[in-house]
Amino acid sequence: MPGKEPWGMDVKIDATKVKALRMERSWSQEHLSGASGVSLRTVQRIETEGNASAESRLSLAAAFGVDPAELLATSPLQGPVPETFPEKDRNRLMRHAALYVVVCTGLCLLDFTQSGTITWSKWPFLGWGIGILSHGFKVLWPVTA
Repeated sequence: MPGKEPWGMDVKIDATKVKALRMERSWSQEHLSGASGVSLRTVQRIETEGNASAESRLSLAAAFGVDPAELLATSPLQGPVPETFPEKDRNRLMRHAALYVVVCTGLCLLDFTQSGTITWSKWPFLGWGIGILSHGFKVLWPVTA
């Protein structure tokens, strides 16, 4: 999609910095929209939520004449705020888990019909289960550096 990072993620922008830069220049949101080529609605969203595509961040930085890194949101203890999108990650985890259940159920049924008991199918069940747990920990408890 246009205006998205190649991997489909937005970046967290310092909304107060964007608004302060706009106010220093006595620009309205409409003027900033025209100067940057970013829609008025996007300018409003950036100033309220702080979410923007990398393309919008570059356009705003060019309009203000500042380094794009200056617009990134920062945490006083950690520097730039990590780019995370838990909703999208949770959806991927849920799809992964659903696929795991369907495939492992099929493997167990196949194994049971062939041998009358569960023999070899426990190994993919166990191995993939460890992968699911790892994915779940990564999504639900992300490590921030």
